[in-house]
Amino acid sequence: MSSRLRHRGLPLLLLLVLLVAGCTPGGSPQAPAAPQAPAAPQRDEPGTARASLGDLRTVDPCTLTDPAALRDFGPAKNAGTVSLDYCLLHVELANGSLVQLAVGELGPAPDPRANPVVPRGSLRVVQNAPLPGHCTREILFTDGLALRVSADLLAGDPASGLCGIAEAGAEAATAALEQQRVGHREFPANSLALVDPCEVLDSAVVQQVPGLEEAQGQSSPAGHQCAWGEQVADSPRVQLTHTAGDPPQVLHGAAVEEEIAGRRTVISVVGGDPQLPLCSAETAHLPFGATGQVEVAQLVVAVPGMTGIDACEFARGLAGQAWPHLPALAP
Repeated sequence: MSSRLRHRGLPLLLLLVLLVAGCTPGGSPQAPAAPQAPAAPQRDEPGTARASLGDLRTVDPCTLTDPAALRDFGPAKNAGTVSLDYCLLHVELANGSLVQLAVGELGPAPDPRANPVVPRGSLRVVQNAPLPGHCTREILFTDGLALRVSADLLAGDPASGLCGIAEAGAEAATAALEQQRVGHREFPANSLALVDPCEVLDSAVVQQVPGLEEAQGQSSPAGHQCAWGEQVADSPRVQLTHTAGDPPQVLHGAAVEEEIAGRRTVISVVGGDPQLPLCSAETAHLPFGATGQVEVAQLVVAVPGMTGIDACEFARGLAGQAWPHLPALAP
């Protein structure tokens, strides 16, 4: 499985399996419901995500982290890039446990009535109730968005103080925001980071997937993801993400490399189980950083009630429609 699909302690594969099976882990902290609120302020007004972070497409989320702030828990190090939207740290605890901290992903703000909200300087932080192996803090902006800081147990003792690690990560992120230390990456004009995936794949094409006949693409706040379909049990769904990390690879027997629309593409049943109706299609774009990593366009298709082979046929067809609309490899 691609590292982009297994970045969290609650892996995407597990989450999607739970969705197909008809259950979710406590409502899933990954898709909080947007609260009913008065009309949002203009995005550049003080306190909004745009005013606090600048251009959301180019934010370097690692500038919101401080490994030294985690030293009371154990040594922390950057775990490498798997997304344009968040920074990943690994924390080695004294008891031998390994915890992953993801900082920076933007999403709809949770209902502040559902969990405690505490002030952090001029900002407010939602203290989400912990789930087994997972704990999240969300920094609220005034435009209905929140910046997520999530700690996940990768290995070791479940009683490893995940919420303390998430809290420390949130404090470091709020300090960076208040001190205006948010950094930005520089991308060339033909970078995937500057293109909204909803503009790459036409909803009319996605609507050919059974169950998505009326689906419209929903863009993420930073414009790096576009999703079709509801993230609920037994619901078909498609997601196109512009991300970064290691080049796509064939990692198991249910994956194949082929050329689609002139681009090398890896088609893979997620998890390698053909009975699981999930499939990804990935193609590399421009180099990213100086470590051999690349920008990646990644399609994920879920078709409950079918097989992984069926899902891959849809992924293959959608990639054939999307890839020609990606930016040119040469400007």
